Amino acid sequence: MKKIISGLLLVAAGHAATAQIGQGGVPLTPRQADRYVPTSQYALPDWQTTLKKAELEETAGKPRPYLVGLFTPSDISFPGSGTLLTQDDGSIIWQAQISIAGAPAIGLYYDKFELPKGVKYYVTNAAKTQMLGAYTADNNAPSGYFANEAVQGNIVNLQMEIEPGVDLNNIRFHIDRSAVYFRNIAYLAGFAIDPGQLHEIDQVDNQLAGRSSACMINAVCPLGANYQIQRKAILQTVIPIGNQGVGLCSATMVNNTGNTTASCKHYVLTATHCDQENSTASSHFDQLLLRFNFEQPTCTGTAIPESNTLTGANFVARANYNASASANDIKGDFLLLELRSNLPSGWNVNLAGWNNNPNLPSTVAAPKKYIGFHHPNGDVKKVSSAQSIESTPLQPSAPEDTHWAMQLDSGLVSSGSSGSGLFDGDGYLVGIASVAGDYGVPANCKKNAAGVAVTGTANVIFYSKFAYDWDYTVDGSATNRKLKPWLDPVNTGAVRLEPVKSDCSSLGTNPPPMGIGGTGETLSSAIGIYPNPSRDGKVTVQINLPAAVDMTMDLYEVNGKKIRSYQLKQVRSGLYPLNLDGLSNGIYLLQCSDGQSLTGKKIMIAR
Repeated sequence: MKKIISGLLLVAAGHAATAQIGQGGVPLTPRQADRYVPTSQYALPDWQTTLKKAELEETAGKPRPYLVGLFTPSDISFPGSGTLLTQDDGSIIWQAQISIAGAPAIGLYYDKFELPKGVKYYVTNAAKTQMLGAYTADNNAPSGYFANEAVQGNIVNLQMEIEPGVDLNNIRFHIDRSAVYFRNIAYLAGFAIDPGQLHEIDQVDNQLAGRSSACMINAVCPLGANYQIQRKAILQTVIPIGNQGVGLCSATMVNNTGNTTASCKHYVLTATHCDQENSTASSHFDQLLLRFNFEQPTCTGTAIPESNTLTGANFVARANYNASASANDIKGDFLLLELRSNLPSGWNVNLAGWNNNPNLPSTVAAPKKYIGFHHPNGDVKKVSSAQSIESTPLQPSAPEDTHWAMQLDSGLVSSGSSGSGLFDGDGYLVGIASVAGDYGVPANCKKNAAGVAVTGTANVIFYSKFAYDWDYTVDGSATNRKLKPWLDPVNTGAVRLEPVKSDCSSLGTNPPPMGIGGTGETLSSAIGIYPNPSRDGKVTVQINLPAAVDMTMDLYEVNGKKIRSYQLKQVRSGLYPLNLDGLSNGIYLLQCSDGQSLTGKKIMIAR
């Protein structure tokens, strides 16, 4: 397979660290609930013109991310862009609203974000069925930059809750640009009151988030059954592309020889070309979004996937990236970042083991396979594999074999697969998805399930060798230009390292995952009831948790008699109506449990 591709690149999308995960919780309803809230309106970016240009660049083999959204300049500041409401207890609620007519979904990017202790910040969609936050002082970065994930619809509500005594002058808050998502937001359909309200500007197939080729294979299908540990190490990244917009990539969580349960580092390994700006500053990655568990729960299902997202990472190491160079000129293709917070155990993420041996068998016998998990075209996680690989340079005249070439015999890859990991037959990480080519992809596989053409679909993929990037010397001898100093920090000389759970405990044990409730007080703040009292026997339970859990809600009379029970599967955020018709006027107790914590909410019916 000594062919070289024409240059189709599969792209998409240093400080002391604090947690970048929203704490959950439900925004308060102000006493003056009907108070006027200022709305800032901004223009819809020209998606069609930009998309045509991007597709021309992709067809020409020019390296670029898989574009999913465009920026529109914004100017939202505290307190001037909103209204301040003083509550009876002396606390203050600040509210503002952003409107971009025609926007399918909106993400917010902040050039000033510093919240003092005693402040909670929430972002919701118009219907308040989608809630992000609460963001707090724990989300501050020294640079003052921040970003939040896409919010369904063309309206975004902002709410800041400020405890008595907080000096408002200490709040630094400014949104300088909004990202309008034009595609790959079908997973937000569950937040639309009317599903018909959710649309993408260009066509999408009839499977949720199913923009990629109809021949792609969901990650949980039997093809990946023997590699579930590896599947749970793969994530999706959403990264700004200069001032243009946002793009998608794939990445792998990796283990290192210094990790212990007492000192556990979370490294993210992706391709250096996934960041077009070639930065080595941690502040550059303050607005990086990392999405975990974006996958279908079943092989053929079309359920709305529940993913988990955090913001920001620190720069660790990378190969130099020259955006003007040909794809064939790529040598090392790695970018190593470190998360700024521990991952909740309930997210069920693993840190992949690795193999830095430059000599791998060209063929493995079934059921073993060379296998990769990735997010093609920004889709939910997919799987592809082959029984054979070949060591090769990208240029025939190059002196070194820098890549593993793999002719896929199951599944395909596409734009957005970049940065994902290649695993050997024993499940060790051996490569990073770099470039790919179309060597006879069937015509039916160049369309998605709706029959819409899909660009960039490929059946041959070239992975940057993990062993070549290990002690990389092309860009000098600095430790931030190679992997070895970070993945073998104690100089063990190890060739292989085993995978572990995200808390660095062994995968050989399997304790039940910890709930995200933690305490009844934490769970209580994540659940709201309205209207309360209810005048018609109908109430809505509003839930906003840091991670999805199975929740039980039992309704009791004041004498302790259980009268109704409700089961919510893998609930994280949203509105859940309860019909209490037939119950007499009075007070009832709704007891909520996530399996770890218990909290009660009083409900009054007063017709």
